[in-house]
Amino acid sequence: MTGQTVLSTHRLPQPYRALLMVFWLLPIVLIIGTILIVKGMSAAFFDPRFLLMLVLLALPALYIWQEGVDVLEEGIRTRIYVPRYYSYSALKAWHLGEQAQKRVLTIWDDAGRTVLQCHAAHLTEFARLKETLQQRVIVNNGLH
Repeated sequence: MTGQTVLSTHRLPQPYRALLMVFWLLPIVLIIGTILIVKGMSAAFFDPRFLLMLVLLALPALYIWQEGVDVLEEGIRTRIYVPRYYSYSALKAWHLGEQAQKRVLTIWDDAGRTVLQCHAAHLTEFARLKETLQQRVIVNNGLH
């Protein structure tokens, strides 16, 4: 897996991803701003407990920024919950469910486990991801 070229990257569309990051980082800005207004610059800003709290508050924003799917030469890397790599040979089937107002992509591995399940609208360049799956993962029956 290491050293593979990323052929395409599929993330939440930019405006939504940026707005979600702002939403998650806003409490940090409010906390620091409130402290600055009430007490001014303080040594408390450098307290490890305070810095740890700020880092913990920033984790969801970092997660949202990197979440998505990377298409590599020999497989895909999902960055949803925990980053994982799946070679194309380990992928058994995929299906794009066309339901009212939503298209849900589901990919299964050889053991029948769901590798990825997401709404098509949640990924950029979705047509390119679908095209790659059509070329590299033979079965498109969606039967689990």
